[in-house]
Amino acid sequence: MYLRFITQFINPYGELETGIFMALKYLRDDHSLTKEEHINRLKELSHWFDKNLEKPTRFSKGTSKYNAEVSLSWFKDSTQEHIKRMQDFIEIAKHYDIIIERIASKNPGYIVFEDEYQVSAVPFKTDRKRVK
Repeated sequence: MYLRFITQFINPYGELETGIFMALKYLRDDHSLTKEEHINRLKELSHWFDKNLEKPTRFSKGTSKYNAEVSLSWFKDSTQEHIKRMQDFIEIAKHYDIIIERIASKNPGYIVFEDEYQVSAVPFKTDRKRVK
């Protein structure tokens, strides 16, 4: 089983559904965080994820520079520590009215990157609207 965390946060590019890391990055960069404890905890969490979660090296199933399909990142459900720390992100987001939705899937699409903790997958055509 794979887990993805998304939000209804509208990012600066006008995209409605944004992954939780991007939503909290925008929140942090826009200086919308008002509590010092949230600022510090978000820095700690960001540092932990930077250290303990590899950035996917591939986001597309094609090799052409014109290939527009972009993959989505999903946690493997076996990565309990990462998922536990995601709950901390969710708690911070709640304080700023950012709603986080957790999506589960047995098959998130065409996997283009995989490591011990996550996969990056291009969603199947029938699932694209559901998992953004």
